Amino acid sequence: MKRCAIISLAILLALGFAGEAFAWGRLGHYTIAEIAERHLTPRAKAKIERYTHGTPLSAYAIFMDSVVKKPIYDTAFRGWHASIADADCKSPVEVRNRYRKGRDGVTAMNYWRKELANRQTLSDSTVLCGIKCIVHIVADFHCPAHVRYADCKNDGHQKVTFFGKKTKLHKVWDTALITRAHKGWTPKQYADYLDTWSKGKIKRCTRGDEQAWFESAARDVRPTIAWVGEGDALDDEFVKKALPLAELQMRKAAYRLATALNEIFGE
Repeated sequence: MKRCAIISLAILLALGFAGEAFAWGRLGHYTIAEIAERHLTPRAKAKIERYTHGTPLSAYAIFMDSVVKKPIYDTAFRGWHASIADADCKSPVEVRNRYRKGRDGVTAMNYWRKELANRQTLSDSTVLCGIKCIVHIVADFHCPAHVRYADCKNDGHQKVTFFGKKTKLHKVWDTALITRAHKGWTPKQYADYLDTWSKGKIKRCTRGDEQAWFESAARDVRPTIAWVGEGDALDDEFVKKALPLAELQMRKAAYRLATALNEIFGE
């Protein structure tokens, strides 16, 4: 009980960091979790199900977004929805501490890896909370709208039109782009479409840890800074460039999420 209290205190530290907008939306988050679950090892899956009681990972995919307005969670999860890189797409702890006070997705993943490595000392509810957060965090730090850079402002707040509808660039990346491209698709259908990489390609993609994964995402996303300006009208030309990148990030997020869970629960 004492350890649980200490953990709760640690994650409930209020650092005054501004909240983040959502990433990927329901379709994107559910699809990433669906693919990840398909790539769990039998050992990891069995251990995870001790805490989830067989609930699919996709059921937790938007957990952090769904509770963001509840004070206890808002404080605990503040800043975890996005991650920061420098101009060279590196994200060492010094950069994360300087620009986000250590409140970012990479640092959050570091935290949960360490805590869940000693899960025998945690309550089942704390372990389940960790699983829910990991499912969400890994997806978030691959979303182009949630990859931030210390040398420029790219939070996606630019006002744009997307096929004539007024919106913000962030909303285009997290929802409008993929739902327009695959109107009416279920997460399972989308997962079937995306989950096509060979074992070798997945192995290469999942090398390293969360910092390496995020830095890879930061390199992928960096060129998009120049793609859109305030007030731009986005149409098929934008979709032609943006959709392949968004779906690349979704694949990487899914395979890396599975790898993280396999490493934590498959030992």
